[in-house]
Amino acid sequence: MWATRLATGMLAAALAVATVSGAPVAGASAPSFCGGLGGNWDGRYCTTEVHSERLATRYIRMAVPGDLVDHPVAGPPIRDYLSKLFGNWRTKGVSMVVDSWGNENYEIFQHGNALTTVFHEDYHAEGPYINNAYRTFTFNMGSGGRQLQLADITKPGVDPLAMIPQLGEPYIVEALDRAFWEHRPGDYPFVAERFTPDKVFSGGYRAWALTPDELILYMPDYPVGHDSPIQYNQMQWNMDGGNVQAHIPLSALSSILRPEYGGS
Repeated sequence: MWATRLATGMLAAALAVATVSGAPVAGASAPSFCGGLGGNWDGRYCTTEVHSERLATRYIRMAVPGDLVDHPVAGPPIRDYLSKLFGNWRTKGVSMVVDSWGNENYEIFQHGNALTTVFHEDYHAEGPYINNAYRTFTFNMGSGGRQLQLADITKPGVDPLAMIPQLGEPYIVEALDRAFWEHRPGDYPFVAERFTPDKVFSGGYRAWALTPDELILYMPDYPVGHDSPIQYNQMQWNMDGGNVQAHIPLSALSSILRPEYGGS
């Protein structure tokens, strides 16, 4: 499942960057950015290996959107995120007792002047499972551009955290029904009321993407150890990052979106 998603994401990233910028996947700024982190640039990824005192190796491979890292609006938050990610993975590698890895790939979506970069992390720390996480950034790339939040793409006076769960509920439920692990539709915790923005499994709607015709919610954004409040009469579930990905058509949200972002 995850391997298929990773390969698809890499292809989509390559196609999307070429479409958005008309330039190669990584611009000249990517190698210099990677070098500043102490990594090695292989033409697509910034890589390094960290060897621990227990003779374990952590392999790090981080994709860099070279056309964005030096952009005056998108560059600062993306550079900060990637720098911290690379540094955190290196720090963790020093204490590992078994071989591990940290991979990051990205996709780019564009809706008019709005550009979303979706960073997908998959990493192995300890134990049998691969962890996944999603970090997203959306920018107005027009003149006087800035980073956008959900409230910036909805009409004035609209609370997106209140309205999106209502208008997007059928699509959120559909995503819950097809989510990993195997379960029957409607089984706890794969129910809409456990994935509203005030619940931990939703990630607070922090990870989202605006595509030409959809709003995608990646829930949760980072792995969550258990539901909160704890349901003591239920088996305790953890939730991997992005395990639930709701694709909500912009047409379903048109009544609350600004016209430039798909609103009516």
